[in-house]
Amino acid sequence: MRIVLLFCFLLSFESCATTASRRDCAIDSRKMTDAEMTVEVSIYHSAIPSDKSILLMPPTGGTNYIDKSYAKNFCAAGFDVYILDSWSRMTEPGSADLELHQRLYNRGQQAISTVLAQVKSPKIGMLGTSLGGLHAAVAASFQPRLNAVFIITAGAPITEVIMTSDQKAMQDLFAVRKIKYGFKDRAENLHALEKAFLLEPMKIGPGYRNKALGMAVATEDETVPTPSQKKLQAFWQPGKVITLPNGHFWGIVNTWLFHEDEVLNFFEENLKN
Repeated sequence: MRIVLLFCFLLSFESCATTASRRDCAIDSRKMTDAEMTVEVSIYHSAIPSDKSILLMPPTGGTNYIDKSYAKNFCAAGFDVYILDSWSRMTEPGSADLELHQRLYNRGQQAISTVLAQVKSPKIGMLGTSLGGLHAAVAASFQPRLNAVFIITAGAPITEVIMTSDQKAMQDLFAVRKIKYGFKDRAENLHALEKAFLLEPMKIGPGYRNKALGMAVATEDETVPTPSQKKLQAFWQPGKVITLPNGHFWGIVNTWLFHEDEVLNFFEENLKN
């Protein structure tokens, strides 16, 4: 019931918020392409010339009202904002081989690179939520043009998240792989995944060290389990941490409802010239 009431409120609020934001930002959709990748991007152009941009990586399920709200408010504060709505071969329905995650995360980084190639700002940040936060955690080490990265309810090792998440798609993958590969238990599956997945944020290099890092950690999360969030926090030692006594969904919602100004301040402070 709380979820229904919340989104009823959001829908009633949206028309006013949208009208206000359009006075500050021009919004358009665009396809950005390179030789192998097409990315659908929603761009929020600051009303004043901007030398700083933020890329938004949405959660599973795609761009939603919360992502658009962040984009509108960041744009009103003087950022050009790019929401990566979707990209080529973003999913592979029916695939269950161990290399699946390597392919999907490779494409995620290629999508980010495709957008970054068309962003002219000298200062660039990234905000990622849930699955988008996992992509952002990889990007922190993989994408040298990023200056600041903030993730919401995301963690690492990613293979550990895959194996321990309560998300039905991940549970179903384990069941299929147990039959396909004859895994005796989750530990055996995890060991095989670790060999196949080469984009672990804690193993792909020190690129994260020259970036400003921030996290919103949900302490009762079972979708991106809290222990994985804590492991990435201990590894990164981020300069900004918001701790929420929530599960996955409410961790995302409450970061936006009660801490959006802190997230904005993180980017304003760390994307200064």
